[in-house]
Amino acid sequence: MPEQTVKIAREFDYDVVVCGGGTAGFCAAVAAGRAGAKTAVIERFGVFGGTMTVGGVNAPALFHAHGKRIIGGIGWELMEDLHKRGYATMPPLDQGLRHPQMSVEINAFEAEVAIDRMVKDAGVDIFFHQTVVYCNSGNGHVSSVLINSSEGLIRINGKVFIDCTGDGNVAVMAGADYEISDELQPGSLNSIFMNWGKAADDPEKTVEKFLKDVESGVLDPHDVWGLYVDALVSGHGRGRGEPAWKNYTINVGNNLNHVYPFNGADSRSRTEGEIEGRKSIARIVHWLNENVQGFENTYIASVSPVVSARESRRIMGNAYITGEEYVRGYCPEDSVCYSFYPIDVHRGSEDAPLDNEYQDEGKVPGIPFGALTAKGFDNLMMAGRIISGDRRAQSAFRVQATCMATGEAAGTAAAMSVKTGVSVDKLDINELREVLKENGMIVPGLE
Repeated sequence: MPEQTVKIAREFDYDVVVCGGGTAGFCAAVAAGRAGAKTAVIERFGVFGGTMTVGGVNAPALFHAHGKRIIGGIGWELMEDLHKRGYATMPPLDQGLRHPQMSVEINAFEAEVAIDRMVKDAGVDIFFHQTVVYCNSGNGHVSSVLINSSEGLIRINGKVFIDCTGDGNVAVMAGADYEISDELQPGSLNSIFMNWGKAADDPEKTVEKFLKDVESGVLDPHDVWGLYVDALVSGHGRGRGEPAWKNYTINVGNNLNHVYPFNGADSRSRTEGEIEGRKSIARIVHWLNENVQGFENTYIASVSPVVSARESRRIMGNAYITGEEYVRGYCPEDSVCYSFYPIDVHRGSEDAPLDNEYQDEGKVPGIPFGALTAKGFDNLMMAGRIISGDRRAQSAFRVQATCMATGEAAGTAAAMSVKTGVSVDKLDINELREVLKENGMIVPGLE
């Protein structure tokens, strides 16, 4: 095949380039911008927030552990702003609630508006509706990426790159080492149900009918993950345990299904998964219409444009977090933030949908800085659920509050690298930790 050339429509130069504007990415961009770095953020959708907004999981967790707050910084700043304006509900720390019920419940639209403001105020250049299609790298250094646009290909040159894509797409294009499990956790396609009322007080009959229809093939076992149809129609088990008709944040339809098998890092799997996810939601809403009093006229108001993946690639870094270390609350000396959630592996079997393992009382693990720097690279970092660790640890540190904290740590480190001329893998960790503390993060050992 003859050699072909591509036309570059435009070209830009930046200090820090953040690829992905989800929970980790927007925090990384804001942190780098506030630190004075000329920063760009590239986002495939037209909105920031990732799973918290676009993905429909508008209940970021967990900022608290054992009755006290353990994550601060930009993510917590957003939560406080929403709360003060009446768009977020904080968890009641004095109650013995289950871990999903200790999230901050937010209004997703107001979060989108607030994040727009934070990113713009930080002086960050925004590239919405664009994705990285090529990464120019060599000898452990990334020099530029190409992104798609309505004008054609745009070259973005940078001094430090941060992969916040959720699937490690940019790091893999750059040639970074990664791990991916043979079996991946299911994804979920989130939706908002409308026009429903209190279900008839006969949950046993509802569950019996549901299980019978799963057995006969009318429904798929993944249509309601864990087969918890009683929780679906009552609202109990979601949010603070309030009935669905009292809970505006986590309601009927939210985080409803398991899309399985699903690999967010594989385009064919993602395509098929999103088609199957919509079919699953349709089956359930039609089943509710026909079988549950109070849901006769229920319909789908909206569906997230993307299946939210729980797991795909994990990029290998200069440190590696194991599930065993995470559970026992290990805090390495180079920890830049805390993380708190049980080991939370979603399985493909709905008879046993979860594998949970909890920290002991008072134990809170730390995230080492080395887990945010790509092994063998001097200017490539990662934040969010793709940081360096094993599968069991990833099932816990993948949650949104931790993603925000790792994003801020990566963005701050990237700006420091540009300012000092020191590669990200050789930064002064103690200096970085002090800066993070000054910026409002809760840094292990510096509280």
